Amino acid sequence: MKQLNKGLLVIVFSILSFTSIKLNAQDVSDNRLWLHYFNSVGLADNWSIDTDAAYMAMFDKPVDRFQIRSGLKRKVNKNLSIRFGLGYFYVFGDESSKLHEVRPMQDFIGTHNLTTDKKLFIKQRLRFEQQIFSATLNETETSEVDYRMRYSFILRKKLDKWIFGIGTEAFINLENKEEKPLFNKNRSIALVNRTISSHVSLEAQYIREDSFRKGEGSHHHADLLRIAVRHKI
Repeated sequence: MKQLNKGLLVIVFSILSFTSIKLNAQDVSDNRLWLHYFNSVGLADNWSIDTDAAYMAMFDKPVDRFQIRSGLKRKVNKNLSIRFGLGYFYVFGDESSKLHEVRPMQDFIGTHNLTTDKKLFIKQRLRFEQQIFSATLNETETSEVDYRMRYSFILRKKLDKWIFGIGTEAFINLENKEEKPLFNKNRSIALVNRTISSHVSLEAQYIREDSFRKGEGSHHHADLLRIAVRHKI
């Protein structure tokens, strides 16, 4: 019962988060297609290597993004895993404008079953990121280091070979709070996952990504369609 109460609190928080986004959202938006591949290679003694690679097409902007990321994960118990990794992100388009980003990360990942048959469950992730930017804008080179925390949870329901989910992810600013809001970005997520085999599943996600300015609420949102392949070895 205690675990179920925790789950209900999370669901209420999700509904309130979605409502806040809709009330504050403006009409400045763009559409994106995110093609993503996730790979997990199991090692001995509850260790694994998690790697993902993705290409994002930003249709209303003159740039696209490529990313690759890998991390070493340790399963602490049935509910908690920790992961440490490094990512590289490259935003490209106009020849005079490029952005390179190196992104170390530290993850704490939780899975919590809400029913005894394990078909209704919550997946949570707390991530700390250090963003090391190097950009060329109109032939002017700049560099910057930012720090942020991300918290996400998704309520999932398993039906045979299908999984349906809804959740949210908050991006929390850890520096320069005088100019930037504490919560500078939020994602609302709906997904459907289909198991193909014991090693492969396909997933489609709709993501509404809102960006915030201090004291102004949401000033921009993007509608993302993410198509993902999840592969375990």
